[in-house]
Order: sequence, then C-alpha cells, then structure tokens
Amino acid sequence: MMLLLRQIIMLTGKDLRIEARSRQTLGLVIVLGILIIVVLGLGLGPEQLTNGASATATLWVAYLFAGVLVFEKTMSVERHDGALASLLLAPIDRSVIYVAKLISNLILMLILALVITPVAVVLFGFDLSAAPGQFTMIMAMSILGFAAVGTLFAAVVSSTRLQGGLLAIVVLPLALPLVIASTQMMIQLFRDGKPIGGTGLTVLLAADVLYLVTSWLVFELILEP
Repeated sequence: MMLLLRQIIMLTGKDLRIEARSRQTLGLVIVLGILIIVVLGLGLGPEQLTNGASATATLWVAYLFAGVLVFEKTMSVERHDGALASLLLAPIDRSVIYVAKLISNLILMLILALVITPVAVVLFGFDLSAAPGQFTMIMAMSILGFAAVGTLFAAVVSSTRLQGGLLAIVVLPLALPLVIASTQMMIQLFRDGKPIGGTGLTVLLAADVLYLVTSWLVFELILEP
C-alpha cells in the first residue's frame, strides 16, 4: 500500500513539475475560462447572472471547455517523445497511472476554479455569501466526476489520430448529469433558500462513484503506448 502511495505521489509530482516549468496548460485554460465567462456574461447581462441557475450555467461552460483542454494537455505530455511507452515498461500498475493523472487534473481544475469563479463573482455580482461552503462542496463533487471520466477518455482519444474536438464530443454528454444536478441544487440553494440534498445530491454521489470506479477499472484495458 505504501509503495502504491509513493508511486502515485511520484507520478503526480512529475506532472505538476512539468506544468510548473512550462506553464502552458494553466495559462491557456485560465484565459479561456475568463473569456467564456466574460462573453456569456455580457450576452446574458448582469441581472441574469445574479440568480443561481444562470451563474452556475455560465461557470459550468467555462469549467467544461477549459477542463477538456486540461485533460488533453496533461495526457499529451505522456505521449511526447514516447514517455508513455517508457512509463508502461516501468514496474507500475496502470491503475496507479490513472489515479496520479486524475489527481493532477483535479489540482489543475481546482486552480482554474479558484481563478475564474472570483472573476464571475466580481464582474457580475453573483453573491456566494449565503452559502459559500455548500457551493464549494457541490462544485467539488461535480468536478471530481467530470475529471474522472475526462481522464479516462483523454487516454482513449490521445492514442488515436482523431484528437482535438473528439474529446469534447465524448466527454461533454457524460457530464450532463453532473451539470443538471449541480445546477438544480444551486437554484434550490440560492434562489429558493433551501438546503441542498434530495435527488440532486444523490445523482451527484452516484455519478461520482460510477465514473470513478468504471474509469479506474477500464483505464488499464484501454491504455496503449
């Protein structure tokens, strides 16, 4: 168990060091996320973004498209100069590679959310003061499921010649249960003033467990050098 944990930490650290040196992925996705929020915000108008539904939907568009770019970039690093083939020859279980890549993606997505969410709050007056903790919990659960399935399909798509928009076509429909459930809970929380729970929270939990377990099991079968 300790060996697996050390391997996960080692691989995650490798990904984060590469990103810290190149600074390509985060810089690109943060700019993309901010542009999406500004464009959609100007189109909808500030008065629409003060309610939970519109504000959450706007944030989700930024999270989804920037997240897809994160998944593509982190997996393409492994394909560069045959690094993935060398990694597969190492005495490391492939499930460890998945967990490490998932953690790396989650950290990058967290940084992305920490930057673009305050931008939406400042620009369009989306008031989180009523329930910042619950907002954070809902989004964290949603992003976890999104990153789980995104990490899996990034590995699938990266092994083909059909990259680019293909990952978005595959992953975005799978993220719909997360988007719908989290948006409904935001409406319940910020517009109706009711605590979160019920069907929405059940859907989020079920989707997270399903995506995590399935992706972890399937990753070993689909990963190719």
